[in-house]
Amino acid sequence: MKYTTVAGRQISKMSLGTVQFGLHYGIANDVGKPCEDQSFDMMKAALELGVTSFDTARAYGDSEDIIGRFLSSQAGEAPFISTKVPPYPGGDASDLEKHIIESVETSLEKLGIKKAENIMLHNGVSLFRFGDETARIMGDLVKRGYCHMVGASVYGAEDIDKLLTYDVYSSTQIPMSIFDQRLINGGYVEKLAERGFTVFVRSIFLQGLFFLDPEKITDPILLEHAKPRIKKLRELSEKEGMSISEMAITFLRDYPGVTSLVLGADNAEQVRSNIACFDAHPLSEETLSILKTTFADVNIPEIMKVLSRPK
Repeated sequence: MKYTTVAGRQISKMSLGTVQFGLHYGIANDVGKPCEDQSFDMMKAALELGVTSFDTARAYGDSEDIIGRFLSSQAGEAPFISTKVPPYPGGDASDLEKHIIESVETSLEKLGIKKAENIMLHNGVSLFRFGDETARIMGDLVKRGYCHMVGASVYGAEDIDKLLTYDVYSSTQIPMSIFDQRLINGGYVEKLAERGFTVFVRSIFLQGLFFLDPEKITDPILLEHAKPRIKKLRELSEKEGMSISEMAITFLRDYPGVTSLVLGADNAEQVRSNIACFDAHPLSEETLSILKTTFADVNIPEIMKVLSRPK
């Protein structure tokens, strides 16, 4: 496992995603939300194998509670924890500060920690609606000792452009994968790196889409936009002599400017398997070139219509 030093802490190249702890998540998830003991086993396996970074959010059901109960049973330094403030529902900014502060204080209480390493807005809505005010409040979180850094979990180029207009932000979480190379092709990873951002990447496997049997796909959107791509990915995986997981991870693992890949799991064995993928050999130049060209134009917005449907 490789590490990046941020604010004096070592962030592992893999961050444990914990949305599964609190919600039934992922298109390929057919086992539902794990029980608390299973979640504990996943966190224990991650820490034992060198993972030093956990990702969670107020919106992830009782994920923060479960993490907090686990951490209270552990000795030693807590992992680097990133959590997120849910979108602000108000029509004006009159209660925005109250919303953010109450959310953060609740997160810290549930996690059982006095200070988080990283607190992010859960999406870019507040960046657009109340940009200057939101930035002031988020900056105050650092000044008041709630966290070491602040940022935003974003969805696309427009969000990043807005994020980069404020000096207060220094962390972000972005969606990228072999199928979703929009931010790579737009040069946004480089822009973030130039500003010294700590960059977490999510949706590496597109919520498990990569692991679906293409011959069992029935959804018309996925039949058109995903099935042929998954079949091609399988072909390239076999040619490269790597699993699909290894290929998906190594495609982004070594990309300049990427700090950590956020990967969730349904059980401890999946955690161990994901971690093992980080030791895979780099992709060959030929395969890397094919991946960049073959999957450069995947229709992610259409695929996301399916992935974002309620369970």
